[in-house]
Amino acid sequence: MKYYSYRILFFLLVLFANITCYKPPQASTLLDFFSLKTDLDAFNTPIKVFAQVSGLSSGTLTISNQLGETLAFPSNGTQQFPKFSRLGKEYSVSIIGISGASSQQECKISNPEGPIVYPKTVIFISCGKIFYDLSVKVIGLDPSIAGTSPLVLQNMSDKITFNSDGTKTFAHKVGDSANYSISFISTPIGHSCSFIPNGSENGTMSGAPLTLLLDCISILEIFPKSKILTPNGKVSVKLSFHGVDPGSCSFDPITISGKNNVASLGNPPSITYPSAPDDHTIVITPNSPDKWGPPGSSFFELVGCTAKSLPIQNGNPIHYDFITSSNIRLVDESNGIDDPGCGTGFGPSAFCRSIEKGVQECDSSGSICSVFVSEGSYTPISQIFLGGTTSLFGGFASGFPDLDSDPSIHPTRIVDDTLSSCGTSFANFCNAILISTTSLSSPTTNLSVIGFQIQMNLIGDYSTGIQVLNSRTNLGQIIISKNMVFGNETNSNGFGIRTGLLINQSDNVVVTENWLRGGSGRSHSIGAMLEGAGAISQPIILSRNILDGLVSIEPAGFSAGLWIETGNFEGVIVSENKINAYQYLNPGLVSETSYGIIFTDAADSSNIINNDIYIGNSQNTSLGKSTGIFVQAGFGIHKILNNQIFSQNLSANTAGINFATPPDASSIIRGNNYFVSVPLVIGFDQYIFCGIELNQEDCAHPISGQFIGDYSNSYGADPKFADTIEIEKIWNFNLPFGIPTSANSPCSSLYGGVDLSTITLPITAIPFIQTDFYGSLRTNTSSPFTPSGAGAISIGAVESDANCF
Repeated sequence: MKYYSYRILFFLLVLFANITCYKPPQASTLLDFFSLKTDLDAFNTPIKVFAQVSGLSSGTLTISNQLGETLAFPSNGTQQFPKFSRLGKEYSVSIIGISGASSQQECKISNPEGPIVYPKTVIFISCGKIFYDLSVKVIGLDPSIAGTSPLVLQNMSDKITFNSDGTKTFAHKVGDSANYSISFISTPIGHSCSFIPNGSENGTMSGAPLTLLLDCISILEIFPKSKILTPNGKVSVKLSFHGVDPGSCSFDPITISGKNNVASLGNPPSITYPSAPDDHTIVITPNSPDKWGPPGSSFFELVGCTAKSLPIQNGNPIHYDFITSSNIRLVDESNGIDDPGCGTGFGPSAFCRSIEKGVQECDSSGSICSVFVSEGSYTPISQIFLGGTTSLFGGFASGFPDLDSDPSIHPTRIVDDTLSSCGTSFANFCNAILISTTSLSSPTTNLSVIGFQIQMNLIGDYSTGIQVLNSRTNLGQIIISKNMVFGNETNSNGFGIRTGLLINQSDNVVVTENWLRGGSGRSHSIGAMLEGAGAISQPIILSRNILDGLVSIEPAGFSAGLWIETGNFEGVIVSENKINAYQYLNPGLVSETSYGIIFTDAADSSNIINNDIYIGNSQNTSLGKSTGIFVQAGFGIHKILNNQIFSQNLSANTAGINFATPPDASSIIRGNNYFVSVPLVIGFDQYIFCGIELNQEDCAHPISGQFIGDYSNSYGADPKFADTIEIEKIWNFNLPFGIPTSANSPCSSLYGGVDLSTITLPITAIPFIQTDFYGSLRTNTSSPFTPSGAGAISIGAVESDANCF
């Protein structure tokens, strides 16, 4: 370990020298225009105006606008008026007539007048002999949700809004041979809707009024949320609709590597269907003697489930992952006693008092074991050491009236205020919890730390909340989830590292749904730090976390949400995280140098996908002092895809991605939004947007010709996040309101992503890019607000296809 500490010291000297060499951006360049680009798009960009005709069976339809321009349609299709217009200008379109028609027809304009909208305006025209109503019948909305988060559908220029189940008709009738195409403007939170039959949202009217069926029966929640099951625990699936069809569900016998499918048990669990008023639930109950199967990672998948004969969740399987725990020790600081044999739930010592004693009792059992810790504040008198197959779970009610964990209701805090001899160097960090194990000998045997609030040591120069050390070659995973780690927020000078999570010389670690915050007061404040960790077959996964560096005022130091110091090829996957959110909400947290993510030493690859990365609050005016991603050794293959990289203002020191040396030509750095003053710094070259293309400052050397990677789908737009002071809601987007324009819609910053299915990624990354920060499925819904040259794919940590408008 001393070897690595010397390497870090050496690197910091080189890093500081390197950063001070960057030249600042020149004044009065395209950077000045770039800072206003998004607003100018709304008001100064010429906007195309189109007319779309459907249902014309013969003859030529001629229309005109208020400028006297005419368009002639000999057949159905879309044409553009010759002159462009401006946002907010009024338009007026009328029908001149139909010439040469072989039969009597009439054409009607859905939106003959109105304001010009960004990025294009479409005039919809429907033709036919007879015009019919187009309606939609919706089943499956939870009115308690849809009342404030409605379902909004659109056909041509018409919108209909649903706050509950029912049937509604679009305002304009559709011609008997005209096309219709219904799209989603927004869907209620937690709902997934699909037309029955699939694809019926697009079609042609055929001689009668038409009512389409929209199935919105969705899974709202699955309990227990903790995903921890004891032998007699039950699982309850809550739906958005009452009326589940009894007997419709069955277990799918699929296999997933590293997990037990309970369908394969000799006596698998039973699926039951409660009667009203609980007929919106499905309950899965274990059966003897197998219960939920062996300890470790398990799952079930229900298929065929219906309600009122309609498929639930659009016919997709209901999947639930969980951890089975049968050998348990209970810890309760209010009711426990640290006697030998404590924690079994029976007798006078039913509960242990300290976490350390609970771990000791678990370890002595000689088999896979879990320590359940009730709410309260725990100050260990010795290190909490997990060196075998014992896991820790917090968030239980005092006295354990049940075994369902909910850390948000029953907070379980660990306070590390002991020093002894720790915290003096990189080789002996102070840590509240130390994990060091090579005992996870089966892919289904995991070690978990879930559901704690951890205050790291406030005094040690080197301190962390959770440390994973020398844990390689495990077949099972180490899982760090649903924890909040925090430290000192007082500024002071001094060398050291205070990091929420530290992973050294370990692999096969999954870090998800945590808030990891570095402590201030030393040279480095880091949300999570990886040192020599990860492997291509057993990577470190960081997904769906909030990672925050706080304050470092040392000139040779820095703050960062994530620091990766050395590593193996394809050894780390970073996806769906929100980075430096706490700094964003607290502008007073000012570091000399701040990064979202920093790679140092020989980190020869990166996989950074769908993250929100705030560059920090540094007020040092030198370029690079606030940077989204800094890569010291740029050589290597980097995949940096579909990230939001942004500042609060476009000050001169802000950079998106900074490669100290050029990356490998096979690197793929696409679909990123750079709301910063200088999107890219590579060596001593700065790249800005000249039009829609990244180019050197002279706009004569496009990045596409430099053989330093693929940077297509790059763009710069203000993300327009919804205002909030709550960390749980940070960087979400406003719900739709009114006619969408670039002034009230964030879409222009959201839809520049590249389709990840077209890029070769590590197979280990796939499960962690299919859902967003909140667990919603990623989709590829196109948007009319797609930036020029982009791929109509929603980017960043929050999926927004349905609610972008």
